[in-house]
Amino acid sequence: MKLKIQNFSFKGLYLVLVALIYNAVSFAQDSTSTATTTTTAQTTTENTWYAQPWAWVVGGIILILIIVALSRSGGSKASTDRVTVTKTVDRETDV
Repeated sequence: MKLKIQNFSFKGLYLVLVALIYNAVSFAQDSTSTATTTTTAQTTTENTWYAQPWAWVVGGIILILIIVALSRSGGSKASTDRVTVTKTVDRETDV
């Protein structure tokens, strides 16, 4: 058990170290070049489904129902069979 905890802590330390290196590399990028961008705004009257709050609420409820259904079906104990084994031992004794 200690070995598993120790391996987990080494993996966590390794992950933090790798993330730190990636962070340092991303900040070390050359930022001397400049770029100009032009942005134009367009207004549309089309309402997309993901812009509606009710769509997110319905999607969240469906996701929760799926998670609950999957978690409850996996832990069903009613379908398991139980077997009881009884052994009797007869020993001969010297009379």
